[in-house]
Amino acid sequence: MSLTFAELLAQNKEGIVQELSQVVKEKAGPTYASVPLEQLQPRMSLVHDALYQAVSQADVQIWESFVEGAVRQRVGERYALEEIQALVSLLREIVLRHIQTAYVEEPKQQIAAILQAEDLAHRARQRVFEVYMQAYEEQVQRQQRALAELSTPVIQVHENILVVPLVGAIDTERARRIMEELLLGITHYQAELVIIDITGVPVVDTAVANHLMQAIKAARLLGAQSILVGISGEVAQTLVHLQIDLSGVVTRSNLQAGIEYALGRMGLEILPEREELPEEIGEGPSDGRESRPQRGQEVGGWPAN
Repeated sequence: MSLTFAELLAQNKEGIVQELSQVVKEKAGPTYASVPLEQLQPRMSLVHDALYQAVSQADVQIWESFVEGAVRQRVGERYALEEIQALVSLLREIVLRHIQTAYVEEPKQQIAAILQAEDLAHRARQRVFEVYMQAYEEQVQRQQRALAELSTPVIQVHENILVVPLVGAIDTERARRIMEELLLGITHYQAELVIIDITGVPVVDTAVANHLMQAIKAARLLGAQSILVGISGEVAQTLVHLQIDLSGVVTRSNLQAGIEYALGRMGLEILPEREELPEEIGEGPSDGRESRPQRGQEVGGWPAN
């Protein structure tokens, strides 16, 4: 009685794992090539075991679940989609070669095993693509959320004065986050003045201008006046061309000017630090007490006792 497909996989595990590890390192791609062979072999053993269990238990869900978990892990390790697909193709070639050798005199069993192997390979390729794209999109969204949070800080530079430096493009979603952070900052710090710095915003179009005006109006409702700084000549021309009404908004050329204006509104100003002058040589102690001559010091031409 000939071997079943599952028995074939079990008996040839060592050879399949060794060959798969070697060809994956050589042909799958640069990321796999950088992994030492002794680290690749345990991974390829897990691939073989998942395939064996799916075949022996006649449950393709075992195989698809393994593929999904493995792909998500590889995405986190920055493997390219083509590299993971290459692994599946190399595994398919090795398994088919073992099937052809084992069932050379049993064409019916050979065809049945080939069809089963091809079906599992097809499912793996399809699942790899679906899961990779999904996991990659989730990763990009996480990075965008983290970047949005980091790129919209609300900084307290003085009591009742906040600075909101904006960097990068501003879309609808980011504008919503900016307004949320701004209003939370005003409420938390009980701020009266908010300096919005747009020096790092590359493009100011109608949408960006409207988002800024909405943030300024929302801040005004909480009792905070906004100061818009960092308007370049090009941005100024754009705002005029777009007919954006900034008549009720205080503007300054840069952040320093904005901070000086805000401090002035609070009755404060920035002054240079005064340097203390050194005491003049021969000047007596500042407390007005008469200094006593030291031993050996001349007093009126005579050495002191």
